[in-house]
Amino acid sequence: MELMKWHFPQPVEMLDDVLSFEEPMEHPKFWDCIVALLFQGQIEEAKSMIKITPDGNELNTFLEKMPLLQNFGGHSLSEFKISWSMWQENCKQNLESVNFVLDQSVDVMEILCGKLETFQKYKEVGQTWYSLMTSYLLYTMPTVTVATLHHHAKDMMGLYKDFLTPLDEILLSAMEFDAHTVLTQCIAQFKNNWWLVAHLADVLHHAKQLDSTELQYGCSLREYVLLQYASELVFCDEFWSIGIDYFMECKKLGKSYLDTAVPRIPLENQNKALRVWSACEKHGLTDIGSNVCRVMSSNAKQQNKLGLALIWSLRAKDLVNVTNISEKILDNYIETGGFSNLDFLDQLGSNKLLSNRLMFLGKYREFHSMIKSQQHKKAADLLVSLVESNLGPPSFQITLLLDSLPLIDDSGDPSSTSDQVFMNSYQTQTLLKALEDMQIKSLLKESDAQKVETIRLALVTNLASSFFKRTLVRTEIENDHF
Repeated sequence: MELMKWHFPQPVEMLDDVLSFEEPMEHPKFWDCIVALLFQGQIEEAKSMIKITPDGNELNTFLEKMPLLQNFGGHSLSEFKISWSMWQENCKQNLESVNFVLDQSVDVMEILCGKLETFQKYKEVGQTWYSLMTSYLLYTMPTVTVATLHHHAKDMMGLYKDFLTPLDEILLSAMEFDAHTVLTQCIAQFKNNWWLVAHLADVLHHAKQLDSTELQYGCSLREYVLLQYASELVFCDEFWSIGIDYFMECKKLGKSYLDTAVPRIPLENQNKALRVWSACEKHGLTDIGSNVCRVMSSNAKQQNKLGLALIWSLRAKDLVNVTNISEKILDNYIETGGFSNLDFLDQLGSNKLLSNRLMFLGKYREFHSMIKSQQHKKAADLLVSLVESNLGPPSFQITLLLDSLPLIDDSGDPSSTSDQVFMNSYQTQTLLKALEDMQIKSLLKESDAQKVETIRLALVTNLASSFFKRTLVRTEIENDHF
């Protein structure tokens, strides 16, 4: 009855309207209001209306004695049934013996006696078959069990046969505990409302009322409807992440659906793409997440945003792409003489080890940071190690050798006593050997000829200067000794 009160508030609204009249009995809906209140078991409200009628005292006498199950605490159900039967039998006897002033008073007594014809007479007040059924059972079988409810439902549906809808058939199937039919009927009726079907199926599943047998779709009915609902959500701008969660709830086919659905999610901006990738990482969908990263990396490369492309390739752990992009960044450096938007390299940590080219790129950028901060000796040591390591592209060696020029004494005067020689003879010889290897391997272009001569002259001069100063120091020591 409480459910009927929530879904059908009209009796209370009608009561307020009737009582607003100076003479409530003159209101055209006065008796309909009383019947509606009785139908919903609102006895006290009905009594307040009935008492102003000519037959009010007689009618309220029976209503006051009406046994109510909620007021029968501490007694057994059998005792309640006996009390109820005695009360209703008394109503039937008085219906025959008492002469009521108004015909409507007779209708009230017939409702208390559970006379079906009177309920049929006021079926419009009952509004729906399930509302009228509840009212009828209240006055005929107040202790009815859920198991037999569908039998009474079929009888009441017959009174509204011209007004039935597919929803009524769904309700009947629910009363018959036919969960499979309920869901299939909901699917047919609510084709654009998978939310209802999906959550109804989930409730039935957790209540162990739904068969988990696989259907022709290759999964259970519950999983099928969850997949349909998730497919709607995943392409919605606001709820795509919730759609992924629903797919993950589908143990049989959820993963395969995600393989198809996630690549079709529009990645309008970096933030959304990052959230999609994070969702894949959260659910252990590594391959799908990597595909998202590859798509974003490719888009960034097309826009010549190489730093961003490198970040996405690192997230995908795509070694080949990381190497290619690192080389592209180095090629751009050769053309432009500078880097842009590579601050993220400072936070890569162990990720630099993913690719030799990436490691080289990170170290080379570190070299430039040392030069900028006047750490020339450390910069010289790092530069020589980069030349020796061969981590960079072979074509980039000439650039490294050019970077050595500011770090050597190229004054052309071997007798200079300047202390600003940052490379020792061994390091200078290492660079000379690297220059010779490039010539032997034909890694130099014709346009590099002038650069090669400049580098060679500077390195030879620095080597001579280093030997001269070392000899000068040794001579001074010997003279001091004698």
